[in-house]
Amino acid sequence: MREYNFGGGMPDPESFPVEGLLDAAQEVLPELGRTLVGYPDPRGYSELRDVMVKRFHRKNGVTLPIERFALTCGSMQAINLVTQYFVQPGDTVVTEEYTYSGTLGCLRRYGANIVGVPTDDDGMNMDMLEEKLRDLQGQNIKPKFIYTIASNQNPTGTNMSVPRRERLISLAREYELLIVEDDCYADLHFEGDPPPPCIYKLADFSNVIYIGSFSKILGPGVRLGYVSASEELLTQILSLKIDGGTSNLAAYIVGRFLKNKLWEHLETVNRIIKAKRDAVMEVLAHYSPEAFEWWTRPTGGLFIWIKLPDKTDTPRLWKMLDERGVRLAPGRAFHSQGQEVPFLRIAFGYPTLADIHEGVGVIAECVQKSCTV
Repeated sequence: MREYNFGGGMPDPESFPVEGLLDAAQEVLPELGRTLVGYPDPRGYSELRDVMVKRFHRKNGVTLPIERFALTCGSMQAINLVTQYFVQPGDTVVTEEYTYSGTLGCLRRYGANIVGVPTDDDGMNMDMLEEKLRDLQGQNIKPKFIYTIASNQNPTGTNMSVPRRERLISLAREYELLIVEDDCYADLHFEGDPPPPCIYKLADFSNVIYIGSFSKILGPGVRLGYVSASEELLTQILSLKIDGGTSNLAAYIVGRFLKNKLWEHLETVNRIIKAKRDAVMEVLAHYSPEAFEWWTRPTGGLFIWIKLPDKTDTPRLWKMLDERGVRLAPGRAFHSQGQEVPFLRIAFGYPTLADIHEGVGVIAECVQKSCTV
């Protein structure tokens, strides 16, 4: 049976720079290969961390010291370390109402009470956030942190505006709360004005933990992410990182490749994923409004968030999709409370254009058949 994979947030396989990484490996391994017999620097290979410094400067106009960046095994390890450091069973964490399923799973595993804040086209609704924080304060509950994906949000694809980012910072300061900013999709931008400066920068690097990833521009299999915070806080978080260090083999090769090719590579990746975004838009429009009530039009990232008709029989829909070989994520996977909701997320980076044109049509057919009279 043919499979249509719209499930994971992965880039296009054809954008993976095999030749560039081979060249980088041939250059760096004769130079540094014998150092692999030792353990990595706890904060990771310096050449790749220097790439992070330069990337951050180009996107945010500020040069941070390299000591404020540390490599992790993907951004998920950074999220896990932060959660492990701050959260005890019963503690409260505030997130967007819909957010990354991996983070939700991590928070639940550590016993967090998750409070979701509604979103709109401008990201997290700050009036609703203020109301939630006021209610929690009235119950003598102080959240451990506010987790947000402000740029190219997963799953909704929205971008939080500068005024909202600044108000988020103001509310966090008023209630003396930490912000954890997951910025792992910020490099994927293919239309319109670029996302605003990150919250970390707007907050003057105070009371914010910043998380990024190379998975979305190379591939999750590379297992490289990073975290940045004040040097004191970063040291405390890294004290829980007892895995012996992030792979120097991967970091050597990726660091040497991205040192010279980062911006060129991003142009290639973004050109490819824009074409795929456009293809999904075309098919969705063809089947609207019978199958899809509305959907987001992301200007970056890897996800399109789709509203299903209210009369959709969702258990029947997922059964039919499975039988037709369609792999995608239901809305409940991203809901802060895990509720069954009439949404689905299409991840469009990985499938081919042919799979998009055919597979999104299959999704539409299944939706139409699953709608109750």
